[in-house]
Amino acid sequence: MVKKTLFIPLGVMLGAAAIGLAFPLLTGLPGSDQNIIPRFANKWHVGENAESKPTLQYLVKYHDMEFLAEIRFLDKNSDSQEIELIIDDKKTGQHIEHKTKIGNAFVFIDVSDDIKPYVHALDATVFSVRDTVVEEKYLVVGAEWGTTFVGKFTPKLKITEYKETQFEFGKLKTFTLSYKINDIENKFWIADGIPLPVKAEYYALDGNIDYTYELTKLGS
Repeated sequence: MVKKTLFIPLGVMLGAAAIGLAFPLLTGLPGSDQNIIPRFANKWHVGENAESKPTLQYLVKYHDMEFLAEIRFLDKNSDSQEIELIIDDKKTGQHIEHKTKIGNAFVFIDVSDDIKPYVHALDATVFSVRDTVVEEKYLVVGAEWGTTFVGKFTPKLKITEYKETQFEFGKLKTFTLSYKINDIENKFWIADGIPLPVKAEYYALDGNIDYTYELTKLGS
């Protein structure tokens, strides 16, 4: 009788442990459709891998502006990182080269007057995700990346797709981060190991396009 009494609780414990191990794969947790438990997946944050000094060139279309912005990440210290910013305006033909700094929150420091309009446009486009994604997030389809604030709306950001995306320089495996307000869906494409989003399509609440950008060159 003593052995039998001890065996029953042990069986219950083993059964509970087995259910506990299987539970993440049987429920709708982010990544379960890929047989990935989120805690084992890669994470991404704004500025990821910037210390490796990559070069990113974007084609930015923002309101009535259209320009190429090449961002060369340079030396980094505990408070900031030097960058070289090269602008080629598609409409005016203006060419500007300027060395500046960005803080750890990816905010520009010491910007000259001639490049300020382009820095403002970059703040509102390529760098805008810094205002929402303030900590590391899982790169897993289904993972929620927090809430954004658009007027009276507070939609949730979510990874909705993982695929190979074609760019001018080649292909990258990307995760689509998106949110919807009514029939409007705004999208950002994230690539593991690249410090900023590689592509975006963003619409105003009236349904008109507000901005787009896309990586046109990737170097190290």
